[in-house]
Amino acid sequence: MNRLIDLLRTYGPILGMILVLAIVYLLKPSFLSPNNVANVLRQSTILIILALGLTVVMSMRGVDLSIAQVADAAGLIAAIAIINHYPIWVAFAAPVAFGVIIGAVNAVQMAYLGIPAIIGTLGMMFVIRSGELMATNGSEPQILFTLPRGLTAPFLFLGQGSVGGIGALIILATVVFLFVFTLMRYTPFARQARAVGNNVRAAFLAGIDIRMVFGAGFVVASTLAAIAGVALVSRTGIAMPRGAEPYLLDAFAAAYLGTLASRRGEMNVFGTLLGALFIAFIGNGLTILGMGAPWRYAFNGGLILLAMAVGGLKRKE
Repeated sequence: MNRLIDLLRTYGPILGMILVLAIVYLLKPSFLSPNNVANVLRQSTILIILALGLTVVMSMRGVDLSIAQVADAAGLIAAIAIINHYPIWVAFAAPVAFGVIIGAVNAVQMAYLGIPAIIGTLGMMFVIRSGELMATNGSEPQILFTLPRGLTAPFLFLGQGSVGGIGALIILATVVFLFVFTLMRYTPFARQARAVGNNVRAAFLAGIDIRMVFGAGFVVASTLAAIAGVALVSRTGIAMPRGAEPYLLDAFAAAYLGTLASRRGEMNVFGTLLGALFIAFIGNGLTILGMGAPWRYAFNGGLILLAMAVGGLKRKE
């Protein structure tokens, strides 16, 4: 009996999420049709990648509010490169390089200059947003789907193509997940990041370069955000300022929901994947049920509060 109670305490929230999805399915059986499931999996790629990067930072008690803006700018860079007939590799490499640079700047600010992460990344968010507006003459969209297919096909394949019947976006999300899972589970960085997240002073006394480790988290988050931005533009065929902003709240919700898959309410990569998939499916379900964005935002906000409350109870046990 005690074991059953312990299991319910640990995995009850996850069972609750499954129950919510089951209710949507009962109301709209088309919710779990193969075509709809495949569509949601493709759409969830951007959220999964953003949330995984955010999880790396938050596992060390940091936060990065600039990831959505980095994704926006990276997508714009890729679109501008395509429109101006740069080689296709530039459309992929330049945005990722941009993400690395922004991550490095964030790392210097937060890890070495001591600027609070919430302030530093908020400032970076506004700086990038201003740059986007200047680069696009206000907020002029960069449209790719109207260009000759021969020019855009290699770039759009990432977001719209498939390999062996599996969407390229799903493959991308799988690769990124395996990379982050390995990074945060089987590498020296994983042990160091865990130590920094648990107790910074103890990590310092143990000889860990806490500044480098903390800063590396921001580099990973921004790099993944840039990849997500390129994937988003490749899927939609259009890039515009603030196009990725709606994903920021979803990414936070996914990361916090991921803590429900941990016995101690900690950030974890596998939990974040489950949280992102749940957010994607419930968003799709609410749309099918005719409930718009306000309901989805309210739902995500409530999930964040629930995850934080449950996490707090787990840590007190």
